[in-house]
Amino acid sequence: MLITILTPCYNEVDNVQKLYLAIKNIFLTNHPDLEYNHLFIDNCSNDGTIAVLKQLASADQNVKLILNSRNFGHIRSPHHGLLEAKGEAVILMSSDF
Repeated sequence: MLITILTPCYNEVDNVQKLYLAIKNIFLTNHPDLEYNHLFIDNCSNDGTIAVLKQLASADQNVKLILNSRNFGHIRSPHHGLLEAKGEAVILMSSDF
């Protein structure tokens, strides 16, 4: 079973790596039998969030990115992420925990 963790973000440079590590640790420690991916959908952040996300995605094949060309808002952006998620189950996780 594939679980997708969906995290919408906008200007979350201080949070995305911490959240990524926490989610990864939960799956590795508590649910090693489950396959997961972590889909971040960014709303055109301007604080360095995108650079951190690209670094995470290049180092971990479980990290997937959608980088919006503009800010689509807190409703449409997560909705788009839900439509693009590949998991049999999707868990929405706020980027500020």
